[in-house]
Amino acid sequence: MTKRGYATWLGLLLAGAMACGGGGETESGEGGDESSGGEHADLSAFEGPVTGDSAAGEPVFANFCAGCHPGGGAGVGPDLHNRTDSTAEVRAIIRHGEDRMPGFGADQISDEDLENVLAYLTSFGMFQ
Repeated sequence: MTKRGYATWLGLLLAGAMACGGGGETESGEGGDESSGGEHADLSAFEGPVTGDSAAGEPVFANFCAGCHPGGGAGVGPDLHNRTDSTAEVRAIIRHGEDRMPGFGADQISDEDLENVLAYLTSFGMFQ
């Protein structure tokens, strides 16, 4: 292999590794993204009562959430039944992600559908 071919191959390999690795974790193992839904985020923008429709939230949950939280239970993601997260925390987690969960922006889940999913999660007893 020529030096140029080797350098190109090595550059592509490093770019791929950088794209796949990291995950925003610091040495302590905690996510480094202050805008995530975790305890470091300013949750004031996410406060408020749940205003959605549970029946309308079920298909949104099925489309975006059930792959990792099948039936609201544990899968790749944690069990959502009887969790103690506040609605503000859950809104922030859905929008910005947390740990291995990706965030879903308003271009993916509308504000109305976000509220519908929260209403559906309430049917699990999530916010009791």
